[in-house]
Amino acid sequence: MNRNAKGAIAAGAAVVVLLGGAGSYALWSDSATNTPGNVTTGELKLTASGTPAWKDVSADGIVGGTVVNPLTDFLVPRDTWEYTTTYNASATGKNMKAQVTVNTGTAGALPTGVTVTPVATVDGAAATSGSIVTITPNAPHVVVVKVTVAFADVTGQTSQNAAVNVSNMSVNLNQVRP
Repeated sequence: MNRNAKGAIAAGAAVVVLLGGAGSYALWSDSATNTPGNVTTGELKLTASGTPAWKDVSADGIVGGTVVNPLTDFLVPRDTWEYTTTYNASATGKNMKAQVTVNTGTAGALPTGVTVTPVATVDGAAATSGSIVTITPNAPHVVVVKVTVAFADVTGQTSQNAAVNVSNMSVNLNQVRP
């Protein structure tokens, strides 16, 4: 037999040995299943409630504490009017903390002498705009927003017939993870 034939037979035998050995080499394995159930996301919700109202809270006002209709009543120097509105906040889920922010929605520059100041409380506790409050899951929370519009003591014709537009006010409740 020539050398080429012997080499071919040896190579064929090596392939047979390799192929036969590949089927007999194994590692143990196993698998199991479990039923962890479903995961459902929570909710953070802010809903307007009650009837918003304007009232005169001027310290020396002749009509202090009375209801104000901003369509027919007019703000004059040394007046302080307060807008109050209420929201219900609710949450489902764990680890709920949120920021209450109030955007007064004032359009353009305020008239000289006029300031607009928002203040929010959550369940009676002060929540300055942007402060973090704890929202207990599955319990209702009352968010009260008061926006004070104050007109300083100005002289002459300063800021007469000027508009203070707060019609685009918004209140936001945003979840945070400090």
